[in-house]
Order: sequence, then structure tokens, then C-alpha cells
Amino acid sequence: MQETTEGAPPFAAELRAARRAAAAAAELLVSRSGAGEVREKARADLVTAVDEASERAIAERIRSSFPDDPIIAEEFAAAVRSDGRRWIVDPLDGTVNYVHGHPFACVSIAFADERGPAVGVIHAPFLGEVYHAVRGVGAFLNDLPIRVSRVEEPSGALFATGFPFKAGKGDPGEYFRLVSEVLLASHGVRRAGAAALDLAYVAAGRVEGFFELGLAPWDVAAGLLLVEEAGGRVGGWPGDCEPPLASGRVIASNGRVHGWLETVTAGYEL
Repeated sequence: MQETTEGAPPFAAELRAARRAAAAAAELLVSRSGAGEVREKARADLVTAVDEASERAIAERIRSSFPDDPIIAEEFAAAVRSDGRRWIVDPLDGTVNYVHGHPFACVSIAFADERGPAVGVIHAPFLGEVYHAVRGVGAFLNDLPIRVSRVEEPSGALFATGFPFKAGKGDPGEYFRLVSEVLLASHGVRRAGAAALDLAYVAAGRVEGFFELGLAPWDVAAGLLLVEEAGGRVGGWPGDCEPPLASGRVIASNGRVHGWLETVTAGYEL
């Protein structure tokens, strides 16, 4: 039987389950038990025993409250679903960072229904930060409300991206030309290595925009909701027929520089 919360705020039970699961997974990340057991799925695409233990801990806690809901996760995922109730889980986003002791790594959990993401939690234990968002309620960092920045022009903006080291992320040379154009027109471009946290930083007003392609649903589901609930804008790349959660091609921003990002990315065949 699924947990019920009559008279509670929207998605209160789902948020509680997501936060509980993310906290348990974060404890495993901090313990680093199994962090040295690394295998390479592809070049620079790593998985550790911690990733797998984290995913099992998350799944156990979600199923204790919502046993009938499917869980779509990076390491042991069943077929990806795009409709109905479902949980979209990245047990460790930023695995390469984690292996090297870089603190930009997190747990990302989203609950989605037929309308898309409704609850998102991003727990970054090495940064001491827990982000959460609920559709129609808002976005929060350590339980305090957050909003996107009010920067109007790309010349005063800071952007985040990821580099195309995996198949399906486009031609690296073409992508770096795009990054160069954004870099020269702005305060800079950051590549920190965890898309979920990049999106959380857009929501918190720390960067004005984020663009990347070749992303999986578990990379972005929670972060996309955070940006929207913080007053920002999310979408696909120009010409995309599918939404970003399905296409893996994401542009997210404070809304004010979104049109400029769309114009710039439209000039590259990626």
C-alpha cells in the first residue's frame, strides 16, 4: 500500500521519501566505502561500488513507501518510462569527481507523474547542500527559498556546460567552438562535471545558464524542476522535437538570457 497524506501539501509523501532516500545515499558517499572499487563503462565513464550501493539504498527506501512505483536509475535501471508515476534516480552524479576526491558530486532523485517531474531532491554532501523542489510550491536550498538570478545580458552572465566525451554528445570540435563563443561573450563558462548540480546552481542564481546534450533522464529530472520552480526556464535545443527529459539536450537559464542561448546554439550542428 502506498503512503498517503490526506490534508498534507502536494506530494508531501513523495518529497519525504525522496529526502530520506537521498540522505541515506549521501551517507554512503561520505563513508567512501567501496570508492576504490572502480570499473570503466567507457572512457572516463566510471562506476564505483558506492554508486551501486547508493542506488540499492535509494530503491529500498522508495519501495518501502511506494512499492508499486517503477524506479528508473542509472546503474540497475529497467526500461526508461516517459509516462505515469515513476522515480528517476542518479545515485551518484559526478562519479569521476568523486573518484578523484573532487567535492562536486551529488545524489539526484526525482518523482515524476504524467505531467513530468513533480518532486526533485539533489543532495550534495561534500558541499553541505540539499536542494529540493515541488511542482507549484517552489525551490529550496537547505530549506530556504531560492530564485534564479536577475542578470539580463550574456555579457554579465556565467554559464555552465558539460564536455562531449561520450558517444551521442556531438562532434567535440564543433562543441568547443560553441563553448568558445559563449565564453567570449560572457563572464565565463564552467565545466564542473555534474549536470544535476549545474542545474541546481542555475536555480540558486549562481550561474545564469546551462547547456549540454547527450544527458540521461536521471542526470536532469530533479534539476529541471528546480530551475522551473526557482523562476527559470528550461527547454531543448533549437529544432528539437522532443522535450529535454526525453532528448537529453538541455538549455536551462534564468529566463533572461534564454533567447540568446537558443540563438547561439542554433548556429552549430550538434
